Amino acid sequence: MSLSADQLHAISATERTCSTISLTATSIIIISFLSSPAFRKPINRLVFYASFGNIMANVATLISQSGIRAGPNSNLCQMQAFLIQWFMPADALWTFAMAFNVYLTFFRKYNSEQLRRLEWKYVVLCYGLPFIPAFLYFFIRSQSRGKVYGSAILWCWVAPSWDFLRIAVFYGPVWFVIFLTLAIYARIGNLVWRRRRQLKEAGGLDTTIDVSIPNEPPFSKVTEISITREAAITFSLPEAGPSIEQFTCAQSAHRPYSVNVHAGIAPPSQFQLEPIGSNEAPAEASQYDPHDDSTTVSVVNTAAWVYTKYAMLFFVALIVTWVPSTINRAYALAHPDRSIFGLNYASSFVLPLQGFWNSLIYIFISWRCFKSAFADLRNGSFGRSYPGAGHRRPSSGNESTRGLTA
Repeated sequence: MSLSADQLHAISATERTCSTISLTATSIIIISFLSSPAFRKPINRLVFYASFGNIMANVATLISQSGIRAGPNSNLCQMQAFLIQWFMPADALWTFAMAFNVYLTFFRKYNSEQLRRLEWKYVVLCYGLPFIPAFLYFFIRSQSRGKVYGSAILWCWVAPSWDFLRIAVFYGPVWFVIFLTLAIYARIGNLVWRRRRQLKEAGGLDTTIDVSIPNEPPFSKVTEISITREAAITFSLPEAGPSIEQFTCAQSAHRPYSVNVHAGIAPPSQFQLEPIGSNEAPAEASQYDPHDDSTTVSVVNTAAWVYTKYAMLFFVALIVTWVPSTINRAYALAHPDRSIFGLNYASSFVLPLQGFWNSLIYIFISWRCFKSAFADLRNGSFGRSYPGAGHRRPSSGNESTRGLTA
């Protein structure tokens, strides 16, 4: 049973509305990323690269059923199908790249520079891999089935006569990548949960999430806190674990101190405070305050919670995007002569919103950056408060900041 003209019109209107929303949201990513270095964390950089694929996919979904009406052999229909086959699965690959970055930070201790060197490989993988079948489909045809690209109800894509390719080369690989992504998040989430429980059982004396040095003790009983002059406030966990800055934005430079929390064997007297602009040796605190360990635990717990919310957002975005469309495609494969309006309408709603979901994640993770940028705009000092803009932190021989911070 085919869909009625009114149903097709409703699907077309939904596709174009959702595509417009997604394009508007994606523009927020591009404008903010290019406007301020504060947004250029490695994870945000990957979302930025993925946004170009989202734009191209939305160009295709904006065409909607105009390609079908132009005819399956028309240039408009063929180009629309090519863009959908190329860029829609690329979004899942970029999501995997983001998860893989988090994995490398937790388990391989990659810093921001090492992650940046991987970006060109991610670009080749995420856009090059789906390009291969999308391009080859132009040259595949048979006498009984015709061209690969043709009418697919929602828009031009792989024709029903080639329906098995939709599962084998599109939905199958996408779900494989989704499961790999969720496996990474599950492993890291389990590790963070166990470390947080260890922190709680140790009475709040740990300053590290040890994920890769099994021969070293996981807890440090003494904390050294040094406060030095810097343009922004930065919390850095030790070498063995990620910092809050890996998942959030740098704070505004209006804060006069920076705080570095290091695990070590220093005695309690090494609680040091260095005033701004002072070249004198830091004064020693007269007494060690055990209550300061609660602040350390709070830092670790906050970093873990930020990661948890980040993983949950990607999980929801992946499920919302791909479950309805996969169910619709599986039903079409099982019943090629029948079409359910509800399933097709759900697919027309969620698939064009890929860029919107990525934008939500980007805004959520970078919310402090946006708040700081809005404040700077009101004060007429946009871009000058970012730590890297005019203030450079003095280098030291014991640099412990790692991961997704640059």
